[in-house]
Amino acid sequence: MRNVRRWMCAAAVPVVVLAGGVGLTGTAAALPDTGSVILPAGTDEAVTFESGGTVFHGSLRTPDVPATGAALLLPGSGPTDRNGNQTGVAADTLLRTADALAARGVASLRFDKIGAGATGLGTYTPETIGDYGFTEQVDHAAAAAELLAVRTGVGTADILVLGHSEGALTTLALADRGIGGGFALLQPLPMRYLDLLTVQFTALADSGQLGPDADAVRADLPRAVESLRTSGTVPTDLHPVLAQLGLNAANAKFLSEADRLDPPELAQRLAVDTQVLLTCSDKDTQVSCDQVEPLRAALAHTDLRFEHFRTANHALEELGPLPSSPVDTVALFPVSAEFAAAIDGWAAARG
Repeated sequence: MRNVRRWMCAAAVPVVVLAGGVGLTGTAAALPDTGSVILPAGTDEAVTFESGGTVFHGSLRTPDVPATGAALLLPGSGPTDRNGNQTGVAADTLLRTADALAARGVASLRFDKIGAGATGLGTYTPETIGDYGFTEQVDHAAAAAELLAVRTGVGTADILVLGHSEGALTTLALADRGIGGGFALLQPLPMRYLDLLTVQFTALADSGQLGPDADAVRADLPRAVESLRTSGTVPTDLHPVLAQLGLNAANAKFLSEADRLDPPELAQRLAVDTQVLLTCSDKDTQVSCDQVEPLRAALAHTDLRFEHFRTANHALEELGPLPSSPVDTVALFPVSAEFAAAIDGWAAARG
């Protein structure tokens, strides 16, 4: 499979078209104990739905108490599954969020994107995955919102939409289409996509992690960004390390389309008093609180709940006194106590 986006933590997925009904399969599953301070709550029902010839797989969480709302949960970049995990990368970010919401009576839907979990590549192949773009990702999320509305009776204009990392950009794009009545932007992509990648890749070079290729990566990076923004392609002679990091032909359409959207501009278009939860953390090494600040300012006209965490990593795991490191990416750490309190309080206010 292509070198899919892994740098920000999560991914995207095609979803359902509800014409003529949706194929659903129901299998109640016992929920795993993640070792989280957020306890398992509610019951997952396995659901399948079709879009563009692909069958997508997800989990519809039903609370144990009468439902007070419904939420669509969207992951970040790369082949991240419905729970917020990738192969070799444990986080359970969305699974734990579903637990917290269910405890407050909020039903939720999460699903495996293209390239993730039971959905796999769907109708795409390693040779055609470059045809998958950010616009399709938003289309599929909109279809997922329709499925959630059908199953819960909560209209798409009234559901909650929660996006983690790259998923926050998808969330804002859905809001721009009139989908969602409340939003959570969790450790969000806070600026144009290629601007953030430039910051992240430059940091890799400056830290010595790219070794002797660092100078070549710094030199080629502006050329790659300019090409993606002007033509939607990457130069054929781009340094191979940049291709390995994701700036390659397979990702070009997705990156070009995603980069056209500026999160603060989308945030400014939200209606006055829209209920929004925005988070950042001092120990998030992928998105800093300073980078989130312009997005926070753009949300000043909304009913904003801003949570500045101190000990959570990008995946909203608890680090306590530990620094963020590759270990907390691979291992499943307990959920952030700060996030647990924040999501519980926000969900309680939505009930």
